[in-house]
Amino acid sequence: MEDFHNILILMVVVWVMGKIFRYLTLPVIFGELIGGIIVGPMVLGLVDPDSSIINILAQLGIFFLMLHAGIETNPNTLLKGSKKSVLIALGGITIPFFVGFLTADAFGFSLYESLFIATSVSVTAIVISVRMLKDYKLKNTKFGHTIMSAALISDIVILVLFSIILLLVENGSVNPSAVIFMLGKILLFFGIVIWAGKKLHKYASRLFENKGFTLTLVLALFLGYVAEWIGLHVIIGAFMAGLFISEELIGTKIYTKIEDRIYGLSYGFLGPIFFTSLAFNLDFKGFIDRPELFLSFLAIAFIGKLMGAGGGALIQGIPKLRSFMIGVAMNSKGSVGLIIMTVGVQMGIIEKDIFSVLITVAFASTLITILLLKPLREKAIRKRL
Repeated sequence: MEDFHNILILMVVVWVMGKIFRYLTLPVIFGELIGGIIVGPMVLGLVDPDSSIINILAQLGIFFLMLHAGIETNPNTLLKGSKKSVLIALGGITIPFFVGFLTADAFGFSLYESLFIATSVSVTAIVISVRMLKDYKLKNTKFGHTIMSAALISDIVILVLFSIILLLVENGSVNPSAVIFMLGKILLFFGIVIWAGKKLHKYASRLFENKGFTLTLVLALFLGYVAEWIGLHVIIGAFMAGLFISEELIGTKIYTKIEDRIYGLSYGFLGPIFFTSLAFNLDFKGFIDRPELFLSFLAIAFIGKLMGAGGGALIQGIPKLRSFMIGVAMNSKGSVGLIIMTVGVQMGIIEKDIFSVLITVAFASTLITILLLKPLREKAIRKRL
C-alpha cells in the first residue's frame, strides 16, 4: 500500500499520545491534536498532509464519530434539550458573525471576504464537541444534550448561511425563492426521517436481526448522501441515522453489537486519524505575518461565542457556571469550518494568508476550549450543578 507508512505513523502517535494524556488525566483529543502537530508538516514532516488515503480516512472519521454520537443519544432526551438549545445556538452565531463582519470590514476586506470570515469565526464543530463531552464523561448528561442540540442546530444554520453566501458570490444577488426552496428541502428531510422512523418502528428488530451492522452503514450512507444533496453536510445525515438505531427499537443484543463495532471504528481508528490530521492544516505563517488579524479574530471567535451561547443559556434560567461552560464548550471548531475556509480559498474569495490565519484561530479556539472545560467540569461537580 502506497500510504501504509503514513497510517502506521499516525496510529503509533495516537497510541503513544493516548497513553501519555490518560496518565496526565488530560483529554485524549488534546494529545491527538498535539501528535498531529509533531508528525505533521509543521515539525517533523513524517506524514504527508496531502495523502489521499489519510484524507479519506479522516472524512470517514467524521462520519463514524457522528454516527456513533447519534447511536448513543436518546432522541427524546435530545429533543427536550433542543428547546433551550435554539437560543443558545442562534446567540452563539449572531454575535461572532456580526462583530466578525464589522471587524473584517474595518480591516479593509471586501464584502465577500468579510462574509466568509464572519461565517468562519461563528462555527461550532459538533464532532469535536461530542468527543470532548465523551472524554469528560458529560455526553449523557443534561449539559451534554444541550451542547449537542445547540451544536447540531448551529451547524445546520451555518451551512444554510454558507449556502446563501455562495449564491450571493456566484450570482451577485440572492434569490429569495432559492433560499425558501433550500429551507423547504431541509425541513422535508427531517420530517421524512422522523416519519419513517415512527412507521418502521415495528419492523426494525426484524430488519436489523441479520447483518445489522451492514444495514446501519447503508442507512447512514444513504441519509448522509441525501443530507449532502439538499445542501447540508454528510455528518447531519450520519447523526440522524444513529438516532434511528436505538436499544428500544432493535433490542439490547443487536444494539450492543452494532454500538460496539461503530465505537471501535470511531474511537480506535478513524476518529483519531481525523483529529491528528486537523493539525496538518495548521500554519503559523499567517499568524507571524499578520498577528493583529489572528488576535482580533480569535478574540471575536472565542469571546463572541462565549457571550452569545453563554448569554443565550443564562437568560433562559440556566445557572451562571453552567451557562459559562456552555459558552466555552460551543467554541470548538473543526470540520464544517474547514470546509467553509477551503471553499473560500478554492473560489478565490479569501487569500491563502487569510486562510492560514483562520485555521490558526480555529485550532487555538479549540485548544482553549479543551483546556478550560476540565477545571470548569470539576468546579461544577463540586458545586453539584
